[in-house]
Amino acid sequence: MRFLCGGSVLMVLMALAGCTAHPAPAGADSAAGERAGATATASAALARLAEDWWETSMAESPTWATYLGDFRYNDRLEESGPESRARRAGELHAFDARLRALDRAALTVEGDRILADLLARKIALELEEPTHKFYQWRLDQMDGPQARFFQLVNFHPFKTAEDFADFAARLEAFPRSMAQYLDDLRAGVAEGRVATKVVAARVRDQLDALLAKPPAACVLHAAVDKLPADLPERAALAARLERAIAEHVYGAFRTMREFVVSEALPHARDTDGLWALPGGAAAYRYRIREHTTLDLTPEELHQTGLDELKTLAARMTEIARRRGHTGDLPSFFAAVRRDPANFCRTRAELLAGFTAILARANAKLPRYFLRLPAIGCEVREMEAYREKDSVAAFYYGPPEDGSRPGIFYANLYDLPARPRCNMTALTVHEAVPGHHLQIAFALEQRELPKLRRHEGFTAFVEGWALYAEVLADEMGMYEDDLSRFGMLTYQAWRAARLVVDTGLHAFRWTRQQAIDFMRAHVALSDTEIINEIDRYIIWPGQALAYKVGQREILALRAEAERRLGGRFDLREFHDVVLRNGAVPLTTLRALVTAWIVAREGPEAR
Repeated sequence: MRFLCGGSVLMVLMALAGCTAHPAPAGADSAAGERAGATATASAALARLAEDWWETSMAESPTWATYLGDFRYNDRLEESGPESRARRAGELHAFDARLRALDRAALTVEGDRILADLLARKIALELEEPTHKFYQWRLDQMDGPQARFFQLVNFHPFKTAEDFADFAARLEAFPRSMAQYLDDLRAGVAEGRVATKVVAARVRDQLDALLAKPPAACVLHAAVDKLPADLPERAALAARLERAIAEHVYGAFRTMREFVVSEALPHARDTDGLWALPGGAAAYRYRIREHTTLDLTPEELHQTGLDELKTLAARMTEIARRRGHTGDLPSFFAAVRRDPANFCRTRAELLAGFTAILARANAKLPRYFLRLPAIGCEVREMEAYREKDSVAAFYYGPPEDGSRPGIFYANLYDLPARPRCNMTALTVHEAVPGHHLQIAFALEQRELPKLRRHEGFTAFVEGWALYAEVLADEMGMYEDDLSRFGMLTYQAWRAARLVVDTGLHAFRWTRQQAIDFMRAHVALSDTEIINEIDRYIIWPGQALAYKVGQREILALRAEAERRLGGRFDLREFHDVVLRNGAVPLTTLRALVTAWIVAREGPEAR
């Protein structure tokens, strides 16, 4: 797999690291003053542009704003549909024009160059995305409105009467949001961009389960339960909230179910990959660029996955032999899945196990990191309404003000699908030194603009978390061969993603082919494998980012160790990787290369 070098970013960062020195010619003071003035002007214009970008992002994504602790739009929901897309396109073109008018050559400060490159990339990606019309077929069992909308109760504030009124306004706005969503899907039916039958059926089943519960048992009813007893407006707000849930929310979900049953399922496709949709090949290449931040082909990604699986299979086989297993690797996978000792007996035991692993990881961090986030992380069980169709775990970051911790949500559904040997790798990925350490640390870098502290690139975010699984071995987190085997199976799982994601979306694999491949190469339960494959179907390209990002971080570390020898400091390397927020891999390479050059000293140049 090829990795790129960062171009002009690298040259500027190397210059900042002290890689060039020239004597000052006559008249240099005047020229230097002019350059300083140009730099200050360009830097100020860029800062305004980044702030304006952020402000429009919050206004366009009000629930994300609430999640981040920006409560200005708490009574709104996201818009979709042609008018919303046209408005956003106008904003993006205006930002693009401002960025092009900027004297980027005058940006000599490292952070400004990084910010300008990030904005250019994000503007280009967001302008291109609507051309691929993903919104026309995205029924989604993991992040559709029947799953995502309920998450509002986790981060919408419930303190004042205004907070509860805002929440009620959001519930009342839900039918309009649903109508826009369904109109886009109807346009997809007309143009031949439709969901797969399996996904449509899963969404129908979710809606059936949701609507089978009375409104008083709905997750959203927690807002009524949170009303303070001494609030003067309590009775009126309770009545408004209950009416909004029963009429607006349930009414919208009944409309959605009718669409799924009468329109989506009859037109749903038997094929599973993007290749089967109009413009599917170009859409998939877009998702590869978006998620990996590199211009990689499906062919090379596919082969990289196959190559990595061979290496990992050899390491897993060594462990199987040490444990006395004489059969092949798939039979060892089966033996691990059958062993009752490898599973918790209760949900509480599983949750307590994750909590204990997190505490052990936290205690080891100071030996491997110069700086650690002040904001903590806690483990919570995934909510019942989404656990059946969700992945093994996910992470929610803290808000802007750090008023709540980062949250590692663990899936406790179907205990025989959750082997103990995977628990450590899962915890270090989602919490520390994985997602929580990286995301909370970025949040606390207050000198960075909000765009850089909160926005991210999948290859960096997930690549770091997958790197954390390997780093955890150095930290002594895997206490026996079986937990180390669990880590290796997780590495194999991410390598297999390169194969099955490209297989599904570029090489015309069926869903069953992808499931069978995972069964043969990964020690996950059938529940996890099936949920994973259905995730790749609805989120093309996202699963590629993990291994691509991890491989780049590992390659950069190996290069630094080789070039610096005894001067290499692992804690300093981690600080260089993390202190600039989540950046594209090309930018990361430039930053680490500049650090290596600076650490080598003048005698190495």
